[in-house]
Amino acid sequence: MKPFILIFLSVTFTLGSLQKPMHECPEHQTITPKYPINTDAFYTFPKSAFTQFPSNSACAWLINVPCNYSVIVHLKATISDGGHVTVTQTPRLNETEKFIKDITVTRQFHPPSFDIFWYPGPTNDGNFKFSLQFQNNHEK
Repeated sequence: MKPFILIFLSVTFTLGSLQKPMHECPEHQTITPKYPINTDAFYTFPKSAFTQFPSNSACAWLINVPCNYSVIVHLKATISDGGHVTVTQTPRLNETEKFIKDITVTRQFHPPSFDIFWYPGPTNDGNFKFSLQFQNNHEK
């Protein structure tokens, strides 16, 4: 009877330690707008306010920009020591901008895509949020 209990407890603790925390961000997420694109809407990521990101865990988003559109991006981050945010217009320009201090910035990106990379650093004190607004370049 005792060996059975020990095996049961061992399996229970092992499975419990494999579960990921609920606040963990995706390692990589691709965002592609659905047609028809609502140019009046703002799309915010992560969706919940004050999302806690685990330390030493990177998050990346690839945002696809349809032809004839551009995207206005509003980034806000509280960056702890050792953390950073990078944004890269890909693949044509491959221009990367890296932020290592707290930021509130607005940038514009063009087709075909751009990347946002968030690394909170060795603590989970940082916070990060961005919003997207697509613009039709032919409606002007």
